[in-house]
Amino acid sequence: MKTVAINLVTAVALLCAAATTGCNRSVTLPPLVDEPGGPHIPGKFVWHNLVTGDGEAARQFYGELFGWEFDVKEGGRYSVITYGGRNLGGILDTSKEGKTPQGGHWLSAMSVPDVEASLAAVKKAGGKQLEAPIDVNGVGRVVTVKGADGAVFHLLTSAKGDPPDVEPAVHTWLWHELLANHADRAVQFYETAFGYRTEALKKKPSSEYRVLWSSGGARAGVVQNPFEKTPSAWIPYVRVDDPAALAERVTELGGRVILAPRPDVRDGTLALVVDPSGAPVALQKWSPDVEVNP
Repeated sequence: MKTVAINLVTAVALLCAAATTGCNRSVTLPPLVDEPGGPHIPGKFVWHNLVTGDGEAARQFYGELFGWEFDVKEGGRYSVITYGGRNLGGILDTSKEGKTPQGGHWLSAMSVPDVEASLAAVKKAGGKQLEAPIDVNGVGRVVTVKGADGAVFHLLTSAKGDPPDVEPAVHTWLWHELLANHADRAVQFYETAFGYRTEALKKKPSSEYRVLWSSGGARAGVVQNPFEKTPSAWIPYVRVDDPAALAERVTELGGRVILAPRPDVRDGTLALVVDPSGAPVALQKWSPDVEVNP
């Protein structure tokens, strides 16, 4: 997929506010795959949790924007996101836990073969464990960590295997980018802790944008954060057909457009928006004919 550094990502300052898995031992969630026994794909991002103080508003926003549907559990504390018969992630409503609502943020879950072994690698490489690992019925073992550059994400060992590598459907997850305050430090951390192979863009080898490879595929990109006072953050991408039209819908639905599609940024195929709770998400029009291979 086509990947180019984003120049305007001010919304990332709203990320990294909390460390929570978005689920607990008491709730049983659907597995990541329909047929158990599939392979694990280390380094792939396989689940996504939206942490927000208003789950109802989030469901309305994403339901209208992408057509996502929701299986609401625990009185609205946690909702499983589904689309086209697939489970995409979940929404954790922190207000149901008696916590003061804060800015929303997406936390992406990286597949690892063994949570405990990966935690040891994270600490050795300069990262930090933010909570005790938990076993989520139906999903697997999960823990929240912070990378050496400060970006927060999950580690997840799936109980029944990871979703296979297939072309992402429209309105499902497409890509992930790390906006790093110290890109070199971040790249070294992910290489050391998780064994990623890092390459420059094939079409722009002199670009500062770097692609993280693992398990035979391109998994994410890393770019230097151009803003001095914004924290490092992982930004998830959703594949869309018309980012300009959806960006207009974002405003109508109570969100904000941070970067509208424009010709000098990915040929007008990208929009960066925040939902009503302030969680950033990127909207990308993408063709499978455009390769990321360095």
